[in-house]
Amino acid sequence: MSALARPPAPRTFTPRHHAALALLGGLAVTVPACLWAISLAPAGATGLVAAVGGVAAALLSCAAAALAHQRAATGVLREQAGQAGQRIALLEREILRLAEETLPELGGQVREGVPTVDALAKVAQPSDELLQRLAKAAGHELDLLAREAAAARAAGASLEAEVVRLADEALPELVKRVQTGHQPVDAALQEVRQPVHGPLRGLLSETARQIGEGERKGTAAMRACAGAAARVQAQATSLLARLRELEERHGDQEDVFADLLDLDHRVSQLGRLADNIALLSGGRSGRRWTRPITMESVLRGAMGRIGAYRRVRLHSTSTVAVAGYAAEGVMHTLAELMDNAAAFSAHGTEVHVYVEEEDNGVVVTIEDSGLGMRSRERHRAAKLVSEPLDLRMLSGTRLGLAVVGRLVDKYGLMVSFRPSARGGTGVVVLIPRRLITQPRPDDAPPAAPATVPISAPAASVPVAGPPSAAPEDGTREALPKRRRGQTLAEATRDRPAQAAEPVRDGRDPAARLAAFRQAGGRGRTPDS
Repeated sequence: MSALARPPAPRTFTPRHHAALALLGGLAVTVPACLWAISLAPAGATGLVAAVGGVAAALLSCAAAALAHQRAATGVLREQAGQAGQRIALLEREILRLAEETLPELGGQVREGVPTVDALAKVAQPSDELLQRLAKAAGHELDLLAREAAAARAAGASLEAEVVRLADEALPELVKRVQTGHQPVDAALQEVRQPVHGPLRGLLSETARQIGEGERKGTAAMRACAGAAARVQAQATSLLARLRELEERHGDQEDVFADLLDLDHRVSQLGRLADNIALLSGGRSGRRWTRPITMESVLRGAMGRIGAYRRVRLHSTSTVAVAGYAAEGVMHTLAELMDNAAAFSAHGTEVHVYVEEEDNGVVVTIEDSGLGMRSRERHRAAKLVSEPLDLRMLSGTRLGLAVVGRLVDKYGLMVSFRPSARGGTGVVVLIPRRLITQPRPDDAPPAAPATVPISAPAASVPVAGPPSAAPEDGTREALPKRRRGQTLAEATRDRPAQAAEPVRDGRDPAARLAAFRQAGGRGRTPDS
């Protein structure tokens, strides 16, 4: 046993020894006194004196022995109490050191991976055996807890890695396969890496089921939307055909003809909106062209599809043409970008369009004088035109840039945004060389759309000049005269562009005629 727990050594004289010595001493004193008293007593009283003396001697001796025993026992108890106090104080110090030094140091070494036996050998051990046992038991418990904590950390790390892998790899791949690849949910799940943990596998399966259900509903909604857009396109086609008949019939009546042109322009914009919805719903535009369209006609056709066409200024001397299969897509793209530039600039400002022929294609630059776009907004716009989106992916109600993104993806166009020298925003559109061709010799009147011939109003001025510029002499040219059966485009085809009527007011038929019909043409060619 330790020094703290070892009992005190046996004493040489115990309280009983002290009592015996006191008894003997008392007898040694009282017996002679008793004998002396007997010797002095009369002869008749000797027995009585002897009895009384013996009893008195015995009592005195016993009292002395009891007193000696009590004093000795009290001393022993005092000594034992002192030793117990010392042991208690020592034990308190040992417990305090165990709690504040030994156990924390032991726990730290166990957490660092040191075996319990080695950790116990390195720490200061208490002197008491019971405290040593307590330290060993605590070390083993700490080791067990450390092992359990390590296992829990490993399991948590594995689960976290599985969750990260599920969020960063499995779910995006699953969504891509179901939404983009149009794979069945079960087939997509088999090709996606499955999580190890059962609950995560269940989560992935349920997510796949929900994605598949959402995709089915979204596809059905897109088909319904595309069907509705197709019906609107058909109605626009019918309405435009009727408007053309009325324009032919009432071409000599200025007020009526001006109103018909205004309706024609509005229906053209309605057709563009229907085309937007159709394109974003997975459908196609309502127009198809059978032969190359000159760059000038493409630009003017794009102008004619926006409401603020009078603010657009063209600067182009290009003589190339866009391939017929891509002409509608290019025209629609430029119309959306022109409309966007006009919408985000003041009404009194102009939108300038420049055309340059480069080795890798034709570059069309559209510049406005608006407030411009911050870097974050340009980045968002560039993302919209670089990723083909549909109606399900749009976060707002504006469709223009999303439509541009669909057309860019379909025809391989390149669209970028930059600050404009005019203070607003510049949009650069690259039409790749493979879409560029030379116009046919018989393409004097540009080909009209084959299915939905929505007119393409544009300013009737030289491409390099402002569409609303007035003649230098300040005179106004009269409305062109047509023979019965002659189209309005034929009546104005041979008229010099410089003599076009300036924009005077909203009901000027000559101005509307010049703005709407020079580039649009009325001839129709069947779709080939």
